[in-house]
Amino acid sequence: MFKFQDFDGKLLALRAEMTAPVARIVTTRMQSTPEPIRLFYVNNVFRYSQSYLKREREFCQAGVELVGFNTPEADAEILALLVSSLRQVGLDDVRIDLGHASLLKDLLNAAGLTDQQKTSVQGLLACRDSVGLKKFMDQNSFPSSLRDVFIELSSCRRLSEVSSVSLSGSKYDKVNKQIQSLTALQEALKAYGMADVVFFDFSLTKKIEYYTGMVFEASVPNLGLPIGSGGRYDNFIEKFGNLKLPSIGFALEIGKLLQALTAQGFEIQNNTKTKVIVTSKLGKAAVEAVTALREAGAIASLEVTKRSLEKTIEYGKLTEADYVVCVDSSLDASITVYDIKNAASQTVEFKTFLRTIGGQCK
Repeated sequence: MFKFQDFDGKLLALRAEMTAPVARIVTTRMQSTPEPIRLFYVNNVFRYSQSYLKREREFCQAGVELVGFNTPEADAEILALLVSSLRQVGLDDVRIDLGHASLLKDLLNAAGLTDQQKTSVQGLLACRDSVGLKKFMDQNSFPSSLRDVFIELSSCRRLSEVSSVSLSGSKYDKVNKQIQSLTALQEALKAYGMADVVFFDFSLTKKIEYYTGMVFEASVPNLGLPIGSGGRYDNFIEKFGNLKLPSIGFALEIGKLLQALTAQGFEIQNNTKTKVIVTSKLGKAAVEAVTALREAGAIASLEVTKRSLEKTIEYGKLTEADYVVCVDSSLDASITVYDIKNAASQTVEFKTFLRTIGGQCK
């Protein structure tokens, strides 16, 4: 996060994400809004970290938040919206990797590991090193009651596989409830036909501490980085006001989205409009020409400086115009068209030129 002092000595920070600003808006301006509240945003954020040294530290995010409910149906709606949004912009082979922010943390705490040992386990899980994980457990007196659970969860690749994992004893009620929530999510996702794109990753957690439930990342092949991510945060909004509102959301990085489209060979259509400068010694005909060109979809401007044709063409080059059009006393007469990019000129009827740029003469 970028932090600095203003002239009064107050500590300021550039926003690193949009969830906190959304939380403030909900608690200050939307207290009487019926729930659930569905919000979206598009805005720039700023992040300072080693991972952003080779990327822009200011980038644009587009995201959504569903505020007010903690149900499997709410979670499924957000995941479905994420997948459909990525598909709608043209991406193929969208994949969602999903974990649980509290499940791994609670199990690591239950195992009585030190912070260093927890980091080691998380690294082994992230690499899917089952052999290394078993070796670590043997060398560090890992509780036998949790050994099988860690191995089973680390081998799960689908949410449907998580349902077979459980722990006995009341002290594990919270963990069992978290596992049950993932199973319920799997059922809710069936209505969207998304079972084939959602994968379970026991090691997936987020550095942002306010996440309390499922967390997820969206990716596509050939990019190497998540396009977007999100999760459930049920206790965060109440920090900004006296409102207990469980919530979930996600954010997409627009820059990565464009990189992913490029990697998949998607060509962004060139919708650049034709730019035309109209010049004439008689104002009425020139104004009529500019009006007709604009109605045809061109970006047309009237030469108002009364400079020479040569200087008008030079001005057109500097402003990246496509044509300079010289109109006589009437649009019924022929016009002279200067093609700036090809350094050529021709005399044609105005309606003929209008058709070449996609318009129709009235």
